[in-house]
Amino acid sequence: MKIALLGGTFNPVHYGHLLIAEAAREIYRLDQVVFVPAGLPPHKKRPLTSAKHRLAMLRLAIRGNAAFKINDWEIRRKRVVYTYETLEYFRRQVPRTSLYFIVGSDSLKNLPRWREAKRLPSLCRFITMKRILPYASHNLRRRVRQALSIRYQVPEAVERYIRKHRLYKKPE
Repeated sequence: MKIALLGGTFNPVHYGHLLIAEAAREIYRLDQVVFVPAGLPPHKKRPLTSAKHRLAMLRLAIRGNAAFKINDWEIRRKRVVYTYETLEYFRRQVPRTSLYFIVGSDSLKNLPRWREAKRLPSLCRFITMKRILPYASHNLRRRVRQALSIRYQVPEAVERYIRKHRLYKKPE
């Protein structure tokens, strides 16, 4: 079995995330892509949007794709969790699985500065995907705040959820 993890704050999840996950699944013939939303990301300030909302949007976004799963292990830790810890957790959960970690090409250059960076290659294989430039969560949050359209940038169900719960109305 081949499983890839895709971490992030997913604040909000958008088509860029989904396209990268699907492309990696297809190119590397993955059985599953597991979205691992961060509770308290080590490299960003705490998300203003609650983990509950981010998880709900992620569930809506991946609905209908049997190869996409979500694991909220990092959120349940209620602390900063580093990639090596997540990889160790998954190694224990699925020891006989080929484990991959999807990372943006821009993040790859920072890999030597990641916590326990030297251990990472023994825990997984990295899949590098180029970010899809029109999609950026901070731009989507700004557009919502400015009452601009986010149509065709997030799944319809995610857009409805954002509007219903009045997310991203306050400045970050």
